[in-house]
Amino acid sequence: MNKIPIGVKGVDSILPGGFPQGKCILLSGSCGTGKTIFAAHFINEGFRNREPGIFVSLEQDKSKLFCDLKEINIEWKKMEETGKLRMLGGSIAAIQRLKEQRKAGFEDFAQEIRDVALEIGAKRVVIDSLNLFLSLFEFPEQRRALVELIYVLQETGCTVLLTCETREQDKGLSWYGFEEYVADGVVLLKRTADEHQGRDGPRRNKRALEVIKMRGSDFKEGNFPLRITNKGMEVFMTDPDREFFHS
Repeated sequence: MNKIPIGVKGVDSILPGGFPQGKCILLSGSCGTGKTIFAAHFINEGFRNREPGIFVSLEQDKSKLFCDLKEINIEWKKMEETGKLRMLGGSIAAIQRLKEQRKAGFEDFAQEIRDVALEIGAKRVVIDSLNLFLSLFEFPEQRRALVELIYVLQETGCTVLLTCETREQDKGLSWYGFEEYVADGVVLLKRTADEHQGRDGPRRNKRALEVIKMRGSDFKEGNFPLRITNKGMEVFMTDPDREFFHS
């Protein structure tokens, strides 16, 4: 199976060669774990490989997203101007109103993204976030909406990354509890307090990445530390903050 590089430094060592091409990957994590940054690296890596991409943002508007990404040296304005990037989405409230006005169903949303993917020759698609997309629909339509979305997008040959919020202190892998079963792969981002930090000051949050499943690909198991700096996200095979002979 062909693989595509992910674009997050260190992750291609955990998933040799990257994500399986044409698959749908769920990127889960609670607030502040770095899901949007990971997804931005994924799209940006496509640009380096001459692969147009689509980023569907339901979390924040385009101008704010572009401004935030500029802080980690990801410049998307030019990519959008040259047609290599297509931004879709908007505020979830505005999309909900539009859905009601047009009486649109999940098929309409999936087809819109598909049409844009075919128009620009997209190879990578991100939806940030899946739980907000699914909130547009009532149960039990939500699972059907996800299945339809994945089916339509995979028909284009795109590799799809779906970010998904998880509840704080919840050990689940998704918001609604079924998303991880539909996706081909699941990558979990975690945020925990550093238990080895001294008692005199507040504990610093530590982040980690774990691959839960990946159909069609081998991967290294375990929790791998990650950092987010002004250079973006980087994942390590060992803890960069722990001395080798730590007692």
